[in-house]
Amino acid sequence: MPNSSVWPSGCAFAAAVIASTPLAPGRIYNSNRFTLRGLAQAFDCEVRDYGIVPDSLQATRDMLRRAAAECDLIVTSGGVSVGDADFVKPAVEAEGRLLMWKIAMKPGRPLAFGSVQDAFFIGLPGNPVSSFVTFLIFVRPFLLRMQGVSKVEPRAVQARADFDWPEPDLRREFLRVKSNAAGGLDLFPNQSSGVLTSTVWGDGLVDNPAKRAISRGDTVRFLPFAELLN
Repeated sequence: MPNSSVWPSGCAFAAAVIASTPLAPGRIYNSNRFTLRGLAQAFDCEVRDYGIVPDSLQATRDMLRRAAAECDLIVTSGGVSVGDADFVKPAVEAEGRLLMWKIAMKPGRPLAFGSVQDAFFIGLPGNPVSSFVTFLIFVRPFLLRMQGVSKVEPRAVQARADFDWPEPDLRREFLRVKSNAAGGLDLFPNQSSGVLTSTVWGDGLVDNPAKRAISRGDTVRFLPFAELLN
C-alpha cells in the first residue's frame, strides 16, 4: 500500500494528514492516523507521530532507525504487503529482524512482527478495518504485557447469531457485529476491510474459526469492544 505510515510508540505513531478538500486521483484519506493514535492513547501510551514516510526503501529505513532510538515499540500502518511501494518489510529486515510475516486471519493477513535495534516492531495492514482489528487482537495484548499486565486475554461472551454467514473464509475471521434488543447479534452488511463505519456501528467482533459457516441461531464467540479497549 503506498504511503506507509510509521508510528512508533513509547509506544509510537504515524500516518498521513486528512485533507480538507477532495483528494486528487490515486490518493486516499488517512483515517488510520487518528484511529490508531486514539487506540494507543487509550492504553496510556506516550505517542510520537512520525508522519507519512515517503515511498522509498531508504526513507523507511531512516525513519525506523529514528523511531527505534526514541521508542519502545514501533507500529507501522501499511507497506507490509508485496506491492511495488511496500518497503516496510525489507526495511525492517535491513535494520533489524523480521520474525513473523503474514497471518491466517481476516481482516489482517499482512501482519508483521520483529525488532529494530532495541525496539519491538509490529507492522499492521493499511486497510482501515484491518489495522483496527489487528491492533485490538495483537497490539493491545503486547502493550499490556509491556506495561506489566499478566492477564491480557479479553473476556469472550457466548452469544446467539441472528444472521447467516454461509460462505466462511479459509482464514480465522473477525466479523463486525452489534448486540440487538432480542439478546442476539446482528451482522454489519458490508464486511469489507475498507469500511471503517462498521466499527462505529458495531459493539464488538465475532471470533469465527476458519471454514466455519454460521447459521441463524448458532452460538458464536463474541468479543465486545468494551473488553478489547481495556
